[in-house]
Amino acid sequence: MKKIYYLIAMAMMAFTFTSCEDVPEPFGQPINPNSGSSTTVDPAGSGTATDPYNVAAALDYVKGLGSDAESPIDVYISGIVTEVTEAFGTQYGNATFKIADVENGKSVFTFYRGLYLGNVKYSDASAVGVNVGDKVVICGKVIYYKGTTPETSQGKAYVVSINGTGGGTSGGGTGEAKGTGTEADPFNVAAAIAKCKEVGETASTEKYYIKGIADADYTVGSYKNIEVEIVDAEGSSDKFKVFRCKGANNKDFEEGFKVNKGDVIIVYGPVVNFKGNTPETATGAYIVSINGTATGDGGGGSVTPGTPAGTGTQTDPFNVAAAVAKCKEAGTTATTEVFYVKGIVNAEYTVDSYKNATFDMVDTEGASEKFKAYRVKGADGKDLKQGYKIPKGATVIVSGKLVNYSNNTPETAQNSGTLISVNGNAPEFDDGTSGGGSGTGGGGEAASELTNGNFETWANGLPTGWKSACTASSATLEQSTDAHGGSYSVLVKGGGTSGNKRLASQEIKLAAGSYNFSFWVKPTSGNKAQVRPGYVPVTDGSAGSYQYGEYATLNAGWQQVSYDFTLAAETTVCLVVMNPKANSYTSGEDVLVDDATLTKK
Repeated sequence: MKKIYYLIAMAMMAFTFTSCEDVPEPFGQPINPNSGSSTTVDPAGSGTATDPYNVAAALDYVKGLGSDAESPIDVYISGIVTEVTEAFGTQYGNATFKIADVENGKSVFTFYRGLYLGNVKYSDASAVGVNVGDKVVICGKVIYYKGTTPETSQGKAYVVSINGTGGGTSGGGTGEAKGTGTEADPFNVAAAIAKCKEVGETASTEKYYIKGIADADYTVGSYKNIEVEIVDAEGSSDKFKVFRCKGANNKDFEEGFKVNKGDVIIVYGPVVNFKGNTPETATGAYIVSINGTATGDGGGGSVTPGTPAGTGTQTDPFNVAAAVAKCKEAGTTATTEVFYVKGIVNAEYTVDSYKNATFDMVDTEGASEKFKAYRVKGADGKDLKQGYKIPKGATVIVSGKLVNYSNNTPETAQNSGTLISVNGNAPEFDDGTSGGGSGTGGGGEAASELTNGNFETWANGLPTGWKSACTASSATLEQSTDAHGGSYSVLVKGGGTSGNKRLASQEIKLAAGSYNFSFWVKPTSGNKAQVRPGYVPVTDGSAGSYQYGEYATLNAGWQQVSYDFTLAAETTVCLVVMNPKANSYTSGEDVLVDDATLTKK
């Protein structure tokens, strides 16, 4: 009997030891003797956007973190999808799937509840999903969950590409990273974001130049810095935060200075992925320029005091800095000599019943150093036309005797000032006359390339010379007999909430230099309307990045809008008048445009 019990016991022990052969090997073995591929794959890659980890390398990296320790940086991992646990398209817009280095591989890495292409929630049923066999690249924080499961941290990862296709298939995703981060070749926003994810939550020791467009308006407050998100293109979901940056040399921006949505910003400094989810500038960064205008001492986009220039003559006017210096030299007693001064109008002025004009001039828009044109009239003392508007940003030349009034206000002395030109044209006078180019005071020369600026010539329902071959022309245009000058103007239809609409000139090749683009505009109803002047460079028939001046708010009647820009090299451009879509600060209503001019300064 004992022998029978003994034999039974031995048989059970043998069965037990044999069963142990079916227990899976511990995590991390490159070969699994169970079902699936047993191909050994060596670790490869550095975990960057340009050289992602393979799964074997990712597993090594995660194990090195230790149990439940999250990676300090985002890492990139490439692999083949072996199992989809939670597909894209659920109510949460995320997915869970496993990847390996080979099809049916058992050494797997889990993409856990991560986001879709472009780091956004999946929201488009027609967009491509993730399926078994797909080759993917993923990016995000990773973790060795409970010391057993290598995976991405929940909500901190996204799919970079599926079968080689990346970007915003489901609504504004990751764009192509461009630029080297140097002054000559700044990062675009996509490249800046990639760099932030590479450096992680500790600020970079290197500094980079980054260029993008403001995603929203921002008005400088009492802290006198700028905090705004920039994007590569309007509507993009990829955003880089310019965080509490001042101007060059750590100088304050003026309180109230406004950055407008669409402004082109270049920022320089270290970067960081704040808290692992916000790519932004780190301490020590500053704004280099806004719309090509350098920042520095004083208010947004200007250097104050500026460098004096000019001799004060008709052919070589003082700039504002030189005029201010002359006023301070003269003191409270006006000069006996008449000087010419050229600058930019700091705020719109409408001529009242006194039929003269008083306005501040600056060397660059937003500068804090100002010169006052005080009660200036037209040449030979002519009265200016009541209601005549001198727009903000217009380039003007005035002449007169100079004085530092009360030792604190540099200005033209009383009863001595003359308004020579506004954007190269003589002002409107009370006797109904006005000038084209006044010729007095170096207002610049008309650029002959602009065709049909008075909108008098039409063909096939469109004004001649005002239809671009590229995508710059997006507005519906109609001929109108409500004209500022001549017989016709162009009605630029608004788009309501559907999108910005643009009146665009045909492509014009311009030489390097500085230009002024101005036009007259009028709302078509009793409601306020808005426009924004600008241009877009065109290369091989494709529109590039739109460059805009400030929004102009239109009330009743015609008013002139002006925009100065500089081209560093010969460039083909379309001049544009943007009629913005309706939102919290613009109305998207129809406007009339007439008498457009392009002047080389």
